Amino acid sequence: MPNPAASPAVSSTVGLKNMVIAPLTVDTEETLTYGALQLVAGAIEASITPQNSDPEVQYADDAEFDVLYPDPELSFKTKMADLPLIIQEMIFANKIDDNGVLVRTASDRPPYFAVGFKSEKSDGTFRYVWLFKVRAKPVTESYATKEGTNVTRQTGEIEWTAIKRTHDNRYQAVADEGQNGFTAEKAATFLTEVYEPTFTAPGP
Repeated sequence: MPNPAASPAVSSTVGLKNMVIAPLTVDTEETLTYGALQLVAGAIEASITPQNSDPEVQYADDAEFDVLYPDPELSFKTKMADLPLIIQEMIFANKIDDNGVLVRTASDRPPYFAVGFKSEKSDGTFRYVWLFKVRAKPVTESYATKEGTNVTRQTGEIEWTAIKRTHDNRYQAVADEGQNGFTAEKAATFLTEVYEPTFTAPGP
């Protein structure tokens, strides 16, 4: 019996930083455009959870005959040390008035963004992630009184819905530094603009 192929290098993720967002300004079958990147400081935790990954299975002749997979939809949650009001204005489509006060209105409609970040691994390299089309739900805020010398940090949590792009059906890109040809040089620019994949066309 032949031996299995050698396992790729394994290294657990231990960090989270350099979260960036970019507004998705045009997403049609013909055109895809993002706006300028904005750094979002204070990321504590990020989780990505598929929401509709169960396929629809058709049975025939007493066996699994065909499988249909739904369009991907992910729940993306980010816990933040703080979320400055200028960032909230961007991602929730709220408005800061002439006095510097953030005002939320029932007609506010959060726009779509791309979100990218990197996570340090235990071997000192990083895993890089882009979600190409996400929309924020209202932020979860918590406030608590100080109890003498005991101070409870109040952090905000944003839940995003991530879906596929209309332009090409892509919804996520993930890269591990030092693996599969993803070099440190490529990693250095991965979060400076929304990543667009390239594939070598198959030969004749």
